[in-house]
Amino acid sequence: MEGFIEKVVAEEEDRHKVQEEEDDDEPEVEDEEPNQPRSAPRRQNNEQMRLKAMRKKYLEAVTPRLEILQNMPFFIPFETRVKIFREFVYLDQQRRRGGYVDPDQWRMSVMHRSTPGGQDVVGRHHAKIRRGNVFEDAYEQFYQLGEGLKEPIQITFVDQFDTIEAGIDGGGVTKEFLTSVTTEAFSPSNSLNLFIENDQNLLYPNPTALDATKDLLEQAGIARNSFGWRNQIRELLRRYEFLGRVIGKCLYEEILVDVGFAGFFLLKWALTGGSGAGSKESGYRANLNDLRDYDEGLYQGLLKLKNYPGNVEQDFGLNFTVDDTITPPPHAPNSQNPYHTTRTITRDLQPNGSEIPVTNKNRIIYIQYIARHRLSEQPREQTAAFLRGLSSIIQPSWLSMFNQSELQTLVGGAASSIDITDLRRNTLYGGVYSLGDDMREHPSIELFWDVMSTLTDEEKGKVLKFVTSTPRAPLLGFRMLNPRFSIRDAGGDESRLPSTSTCVNLLKLPRYTGGERLRERLLYAVNSGAGFDLS
Repeated sequence: MEGFIEKVVAEEEDRHKVQEEEDDDEPEVEDEEPNQPRSAPRRQNNEQMRLKAMRKKYLEAVTPRLEILQNMPFFIPFETRVKIFREFVYLDQQRRRGGYVDPDQWRMSVMHRSTPGGQDVVGRHHAKIRRGNVFEDAYEQFYQLGEGLKEPIQITFVDQFDTIEAGIDGGGVTKEFLTSVTTEAFSPSNSLNLFIENDQNLLYPNPTALDATKDLLEQAGIARNSFGWRNQIRELLRRYEFLGRVIGKCLYEEILVDVGFAGFFLLKWALTGGSGAGSKESGYRANLNDLRDYDEGLYQGLLKLKNYPGNVEQDFGLNFTVDDTITPPPHAPNSQNPYHTTRTITRDLQPNGSEIPVTNKNRIIYIQYIARHRLSEQPREQTAAFLRGLSSIIQPSWLSMFNQSELQTLVGGAASSIDITDLRRNTLYGGVYSLGDDMREHPSIELFWDVMSTLTDEEKGKVLKFVTSTPRAPLLGFRMLNPRFSIRDAGGDESRLPSTSTCVNLLKLPRYTGGERLRERLLYAVNSGAGFDLS
């Protein structure tokens, strides 16, 4: 498959060049000349469409392997497609960074450019982030970068007293920052209320977020469609867009995050089509089966309706309407005002839907309307904003190589059992634990691996999350973990708990002399979330 990968990458380069030529050929919109024939703009559009069609045919002819990846990807092994995805990202990094893929080299090249503004560019990619306000600080300082978020960023963490934390961002702090943003933003208990969970604790955009925001604006006396109204709605959607960019950045930098998304939502990522189509959800069509990932109870109810042998109109009493339950955000102030309580809005699924009963003949149409409303119409703007952000970092055609379960693996790592042998083979050691010329492991390290091999899969995942912030292994094995899994000695006091620096995937392990003590202290630290504080 190595030869196949090389040829696919070459085809992607050709595709990019053709895309650039097409972008350069886009005509500028000019005011019409007073005496210009009305047919002139039409002829220009027709010519433009003809050229695009010719380029598409040309690409199909010269990029046959890309065509296979986009139309029949599952003929190619998953690991091969992951390698191709990483090569595509590397190519993009080389193009954007002038060949300087390494973050420090890129910053140096920008600072020493002959054109002015190098310091401003580097400055815009640096942010000071408060530990207790990670998402909002990230949004305020990085949203304006747009697709510039692809470039290396530098993070300085500060505490509640604005004291700068010690440490140099060599990539590890950036990882901690991105995982912290996702942890805060996607937590169902936070005040953002941007995403909610299904019965399997998998996430999708909160379908009522827009309605709830509009309720709060009306309660605050802000006129509908006024500047203030539109600005607040825009701010909400920009947060969805920024979250899409953050997930794209994690994919771009090969940083795994412990976030699980619902299948129907992931399916929209893989069906967004070509460049710039992220906002259109162009390939997704809602159906009854996808509702299972949205709401198991609703799915079972509609399935019963679909297969019901009796008189649907008499026994169910349904019409072509749907009830949307609007719940105010958790941070909304308590009040007797009706906008601060959960309320229900009844909407027509088609014109005059309240007057159209659901019968045995039209129940399939009703089910299709319900699926379309719940999965597409209700969360349309939130989903479109997220996909717009995601596609600004990751080319949607690259994601079309994967189905929804594979995309989840790409985001969060492999859900299979953790291979301790592979982890051990790819672990680095520091301090007293450093390997000598004989390459023999320190007795405490041997004890650690003996204990790890006896843990359950769940316990192994907890240890991995304790050190790396995600409980799953990298897609292509632990050799791909960046930074590498590392263990450093933390002194000879066996009463101390192990601690971690998740930003650099480092476990700080005291020099335990007994397996039982090591196991007990390790699991206590993992289950109590000891980290820095309790160590």
